[in-house]
Amino acid sequence: MLTAWTKALLLERHEERARLQSLLEHASLKQRRAEGSSWSPVAVTAASYAFGGAQWSLACGEGGGLPNAFRVGSAVLLSPMDDDESSKALGVWPARVRKMRGLDMEVVLEGDGPEGVSPQHIKWTVDARADERSYNAMAHALSHWVNADADTDKAFRDLALGVAERWPEPHPADALVGEASGLNEGQCRAAQDIWRRPRVSLLHGPPGTGKTSTLVAAVKDLVAAGDKVLAAGPSNMAVDVLVERFHQAGLNVVRVGHPMRVQQGVLETTLDARVQNLPEYARVVKTRRDAAQQQRDAERHVRNFDAAQREARRQARAEARALRKEAEELEAYLAEKVIREADIVCATLVGCDDRRLRGVKFDVAVVDEAAQALPPATLIPMRRAKRLVLSGDPCQLPPTVKSQGAQVLSTTLMQRLVERHPDQTHLLQVQHRMHAGIMAFGNLKFYDGQLKAHPDVGGRTLEGLKPWVVVDTAGCGFDEVRSEEGGSVSNPDEASFVLERAREWLSLHPGMSLGIVAPYAAQVETLREGWSERMRAQPALCQAAVTIHTVDGFQGQERDAMLVSLTRSNDRGEVGFLSESRRIHVAQTRAKMACMLVGDSATLSTDAFLADLFDHAQAHDAYDSAWSWMV
Repeated sequence: MLTAWTKALLLERHEERARLQSLLEHASLKQRRAEGSSWSPVAVTAASYAFGGAQWSLACGEGGGLPNAFRVGSAVLLSPMDDDESSKALGVWPARVRKMRGLDMEVVLEGDGPEGVSPQHIKWTVDARADERSYNAMAHALSHWVNADADTDKAFRDLALGVAERWPEPHPADALVGEASGLNEGQCRAAQDIWRRPRVSLLHGPPGTGKTSTLVAAVKDLVAAGDKVLAAGPSNMAVDVLVERFHQAGLNVVRVGHPMRVQQGVLETTLDARVQNLPEYARVVKTRRDAAQQQRDAERHVRNFDAAQREARRQARAEARALRKEAEELEAYLAEKVIREADIVCATLVGCDDRRLRGVKFDVAVVDEAAQALPPATLIPMRRAKRLVLSGDPCQLPPTVKSQGAQVLSTTLMQRLVERHPDQTHLLQVQHRMHAGIMAFGNLKFYDGQLKAHPDVGGRTLEGLKPWVVVDTAGCGFDEVRSEEGGSVSNPDEASFVLERAREWLSLHPGMSLGIVAPYAAQVETLREGWSERMRAQPALCQAAVTIHTVDGFQGQERDAMLVSLTRSNDRGEVGFLSESRRIHVAQTRAKMACMLVGDSATLSTDAFLADLFDHAQAHDAYDSAWSWMV
């Protein structure tokens, strides 16, 4: 299995490299700008030196690219626009995005930047580049486990991979150290299992079942017993949720990761913030300030530039580098101290490969949202711990895999283990989020009817709205449209219909939170444009709490009500992304009290799962036709 994942990872990396290389070589600058992979022309508005390399502030000219085209932390390439010899001599500089706002960006270069010329004097192009860091971290983890020598390491690996011949018997039950207050019986059993300290624990938490609360309660007791915990997730959002909950539970938690990718509410827990709050950090600041002054001295313009001046400049640059290294070493020492004293360290899965964590040993690695993580990524935190806790829901969307030859990566570690060891999996069965009607179809299809809605939410509704309804647009002429580039799909008429329902719902319940989702980016953009037009025509809508996103982008969130535009409507019976049944499951289980799915049964019913969806709606008085609103 490890060999298969290694080959698939190489294919996935090659696919990403080839895609970006093809854009650079074959797509025009205009096309690259339109796709959000390039900015040009770009001016350097400020240049300084910071931890990690030269730091440049960039401003993109009007029409030079899409606002917010690059994410914080993205890997980019800076190259001079001009093709003359002096520009070529500057070379091409790899960098990472530090800040991003509209058409302004800050980057940190990998190195000190070009010497002997001010970058402000020329125009640059910024291009997206393949981010090797995540691939390298996964490759290192795969290599580690392939080459594991110790019998205990091999046994741990085989358990986590689901290839062990026997799953070990559970340890004798121990009483929890702390009070598992607020947990129901099933949650307590799951927390108890984690407390028993098996090498691998599985916590299967369907939407709204209190998976995170269970995890926090179990981890709190492990910490009280002296365990040091590494908690991770596949995304920054998943990690920040854990950090916030651990912090609220009174635990000493440290968040490892770039502060610009961390939510505002947990910034004070970041390793950077914790280090900067130490008294010793003042020395780091002074040393960096001295380094910056030495660098300014080196770059100062001299009218008569002779050999002596050249040597003085060389020495000043060397002194600046030495001071930056001294500051870096002191900061690394302080970071090690903060990590050593923490109860829990939290990071993304790839972030667990952070050099500041190398050599740090943990008793247990906890991976939340493990069913959304690429298998090799889950192996990264395993390297740092003796035990593993996987928490998530394999019935929600798996990780995205772009290469057709790498689809083996779409079956996550947690999914493999849940399928192989259902008797060792703790399924949380009481959900506290949604009306029973919203839960019903997914409960039958994904959980064998084992879920129950808590009485507090099972009958909770929004007056005047059905809790769950499927609206059929068949025969309405709502036809899909494919973008000129042959990519994403939209359905403008269906989008207008959905937005009218949104306006009606908000007129009934102006204070509710509303999510509007679609499986295709082009349909999401159509919905957003249409909603902007309606807000201009009816300013009161500007106050409404409305979020419009793809289904995939909405995973992990919840709203009072959800509107789902299924989008596909064609005479070929093509359903595209909707053939992944878990996408529908995610879309509707974001809702608490009302959910409407809108789609063309004539097209969608060619898929067995979607046909069952329409049948279930008809059998439970939850089916309607779009014609009901059009007559």
